[in-house]
Amino acid sequence: MAPLSTPLRTRDLDTEDGVRLLRPNPDIPYRDGAEERVLEIVRGAKDITSDSTEMLEVAEGWAETYHTHPARANVLRALDISPDARVLEIGAGCGPITRYLGETAALVDSVEPVLSRARVGRERTRDLQNVEVFAGNVEDIPREAAYDLVVIVGVLEYVGSGEPDPAPYLAFLDEARSRLVPGGSLVLAIENKLGVKYLTGTAEDHSGRMYDSVEDYPRGSPARTFSAPALADLVERAGFTPRVFGVFPDYKHTRVVMETDGLTRTAPGLLEDLPSFPSRYAGTRRVHLASERRVWAQLSRAGLSGHFANSLLVVGSTDEPARVWPEDRLARFFSINRRREYAASTTIRVVDDEVLVERQYSPQPGKMIADGMTSWPFRVGRSFAEVFVEGDEAERRDLLARWSRLVESTTVDGVVPLDAMPTNVIVADDGELQLIDNEFHTEGSVDRVVERGLFWFANSLLGDTPPEMWAPARTLGEVFVYLMGLLDRTVDDELASRVLDEEAELQVALTTNHTGPEALARCRESLQTNYYDRDVWDSALGRRLHNQYDVQVAREASLRDYIAAKQDELRAQQARITRQREKIASQRERITAQRAKVAAAREKARAQHEKLEEVRAELRTLRASRTVRASAAVRRAARKLRPGS
Repeated sequence: MAPLSTPLRTRDLDTEDGVRLLRPNPDIPYRDGAEERVLEIVRGAKDITSDSTEMLEVAEGWAETYHTHPARANVLRALDISPDARVLEIGAGCGPITRYLGETAALVDSVEPVLSRARVGRERTRDLQNVEVFAGNVEDIPREAAYDLVVIVGVLEYVGSGEPDPAPYLAFLDEARSRLVPGGSLVLAIENKLGVKYLTGTAEDHSGRMYDSVEDYPRGSPARTFSAPALADLVERAGFTPRVFGVFPDYKHTRVVMETDGLTRTAPGLLEDLPSFPSRYAGTRRVHLASERRVWAQLSRAGLSGHFANSLLVVGSTDEPARVWPEDRLARFFSINRRREYAASTTIRVVDDEVLVERQYSPQPGKMIADGMTSWPFRVGRSFAEVFVEGDEAERRDLLARWSRLVESTTVDGVVPLDAMPTNVIVADDGELQLIDNEFHTEGSVDRVVERGLFWFANSLLGDTPPEMWAPARTLGEVFVYLMGLLDRTVDDELASRVLDEEAELQVALTTNHTGPEALARCRESLQTNYYDRDVWDSALGRRLHNQYDVQVAREASLRDYIAAKQDELRAQQARITRQREKIASQRERITAQRAKVAAAREKARAQHEKLEEVRAELRTLRASRTVRASAAVRRAARKLRPGS
């Protein structure tokens, strides 16, 4: 066992919150703003081990999840680090990799320039006596050979402040090499500037600009990454013998580390099968320019896979070959976002010219883990999906029927293989269907496996096929209905609801995708949204930029036609209004004339009335006069004198 001491540890240093200070004010202006919250999460956690999922229960947002996710250490889990190793970690961040190193190696000195992050790293390793956390820069470390391994993850890209001059990068790597004992090794992880995710539409992780690294940062950047050959050359110029591995989806939350040249020679199909697409990305913009899986497949088939992995892992040896990656190993991959009891690591290696798959689970695996899934030969064949897509409807019916019978044949005493989905089946050269993954078993019905299998098969198909292939289906749910129909099964709302309920329960039991007290409800809602609202055109082979341009042109033309039609309607309406106004004006003129006539008639009537009143007054006057009274008296007298009166 190596002595638990290094020149760095013998220095008399001030401490702050358990962090040993290599300089009076150790800090650089780099942080993502989550450091204080992550410190609270780590302090409040009972389980702070590197594979703990407890902290994810309270982590929110990308930054908090990034710092607490157990997959952060996967890029080093792919290696065989000696338990006797003395390790120097440069640029430790908030300590997720520090924690793993402390659980694995004999001694770990962790150096982090940002004090707020070093505090989190110290708290994350509070129970590990073999770990010391220092705040400072690499130049503050005694320039003495004291370590078997120097680990640099996600740091090299920042040391030159984004400038292309190789000098600061070489100086940094020289500082790292000077701390290694003879036979010591460098482990370095960094993004690949030519990563396939960047080629197909994901913005560069550091600048947030599309094609920024591919175009060699024409507008500058706070960080600079390298291509695989350029990185290997840089490491070699610093005095190491480099060995470069491809990493997917990236070094941050690694699923797979691959020795791409070895896979190309022995099992080229695994180059396409091991990564899962589309790659997870750190909140940067993503535009569907091309299918990441399909582009990666073509690059791999052309023998170019070593240049285009999303991230790169470099193992640099000094005097002798590094032993952290055995010669017979081709790849190591991990389950991502699973609960600890269901997490697995799988190694691909060559034994006597045969490619073997070896899987290892947690010491206390979950109850659904299938027995016997530990080692099996790699099976060669075409993917079920590829054969399915190429077939006509009759051939698709036959393929699904044979798959359904395969599910039935692997069901024993009511225990069903939950993973016996089309996505885990290959078609051998003779047409035989072979199940390549069979992790989870539980009591249930064959119908459940068929329904679950077709639900996820529909998801897989939509991610990597032209959407017009599924017309008239418009949503994922309608593609699921189509697939079920090929097995003469009908889907109603009740069945769809049951499938979503069962899948939500399974996902919450197996994964960390949804955590906390509302996990089941949020998972169910997410699945339902995916089922009913996921448009078949919302995929890598769906609406491309030229499609969107054509749509916008058509929409613009349609809007112009609409506007023209509305303008015609407006002009017609304005004409009708003008005519109506003219009619109203004419009517107003007639009314005015009528009013004038009425006023004249009233005036005439008034005059006549006045005249009548004058006549009446004259008549009354006349009647009241003596002459009238005398005349009346004469008329009365005359009537009396008439004969016979």
